[in-house]
Amino acid sequence: MKVTRTNKLVYGVGAFGYGTVNQTLNNFLMFFGTGVLGLSGTSMGLAIALSTVWDAVTDPLVGAMSDNYRGRFGKRHTFMLVGCLAVAGLNLMIWQINPAWSELTKFLVLLVGLLLIETFNTVYSTPYAALGFDMCQTYHARTSIQSYKTVFQSAALLVPSVLMGVVLHPKAVATMHTAAGGYHVIAAITSTLCVVTALITIVGTFRFRHTGGIVVAGSKPKGSFFAAFFAILDNRNRVFLITAYAIALSCSAFLTTLGMHVFTYTFHFTTWQISLVLGCLVAGVIGGQPLWCWVSNRLGKKRTVQTALWVVLCGVAAFAMLLTARLHLTVGIVLMLLALDIFMIAVGVGCIYSLPISMFADNIALENTAMATGFLTFCTKCTNALVTFIVGLLLDLIGFQSGVATQTWQVSTALGWVLVGGVTVAGLGAWLLFGKYQDQAGESKATNGTAVVKTLARFD
Repeated sequence: MKVTRTNKLVYGVGAFGYGTVNQTLNNFLMFFGTGVLGLSGTSMGLAIALSTVWDAVTDPLVGAMSDNYRGRFGKRHTFMLVGCLAVAGLNLMIWQINPAWSELTKFLVLLVGLLLIETFNTVYSTPYAALGFDMCQTYHARTSIQSYKTVFQSAALLVPSVLMGVVLHPKAVATMHTAAGGYHVIAAITSTLCVVTALITIVGTFRFRHTGGIVVAGSKPKGSFFAAFFAILDNRNRVFLITAYAIALSCSAFLTTLGMHVFTYTFHFTTWQISLVLGCLVAGVIGGQPLWCWVSNRLGKKRTVQTALWVVLCGVAAFAMLLTARLHLTVGIVLMLLALDIFMIAVGVGCIYSLPISMFADNIALENTAMATGFLTFCTKCTNALVTFIVGLLLDLIGFQSGVATQTWQVSTALGWVLVGGVTVAGLGAWLLFGKYQDQAGESKATNGTAVVKTLARFD
């Protein structure tokens, strides 16, 4: 079935709504918990890490359910509809937590809310990701449709960023201690976008609802879930790719988890200034997508990803110099230089968001795309959970004071260096691991993952 640009566009829209919910949680939740609710960094790190691990566990389970579902509305669209409605409702609940509650109550309510929203986020996102694999099954088409998805997923960051600048007292320093009500407004808007954009994708791609992948001839699938799950690791090349991708995403995890803290306490930006910097982040991710598609068509996907990682590392080096010199520069100069640097880093991160997923699609059995996608996100989210927990511990270790408007010079500086160190280590590690991956040079090699087809096909 032919996939047009309009089909890819409508598919990509589906990443925008639930992306706004995720971006709000990723960028603001750690700050909201420590700066508004008054929870400790360790408590917040633990809550987010536990929910992320749970999210990772549910990914392959939901993926297997989606692969084997045979309802009239298709094995992807039914899950997507249920998931988007539940995520929207739970998102409204999380931001209603009262700062006046006891610390234990706040922690437990937050933890339960995060576990539930991550569950239904999986119910939507895993079948949604698999739908893209089902629609596009050629080497370069996979890169194209993932770029559309990344553009909308990255554009989602603009929504909470703009709303932060408008709703959360844009002329005030971004401590936001009296702005808890503003988060309620942001949650209402992002939940609405989640439902509306998901419905656009569900309706717009409905003709692909029964599109499958490579159906392996034979009898009814047999075998256990765990056999099929671990069969994905049968291919050594695929192991390198999954590990490299998970570590590469740690760069983004450090940026999103610590970004609000660094912009607020290290650089003392106001909310509109933070919105400007985050806008540069989104512009870099989106603007880099055509570039990386063009480069990958000429250099191959592996070399392109490694090039993107060097762009990120060069940007982090520039950030470190700016961090050192910030006290000797005016606020305007710092803002301008940081905005340009964040744009540069974001261009590299944009490639990390999209291209490895296309590479993974080159290496899997298309009959079980949702389960394979779930396995990939299982690995990346476990890594992200570990990073988040480490960040929470480091906040306490450097002496970060939860619930106060300012931090000491030592703490504010340490925040910046934790960010630099985390992104640098993750970027170098990912570059080395991608170097061990053997790229699929073209369509003739894009089926190297067929070794796993027979084992995956045994799962029912």
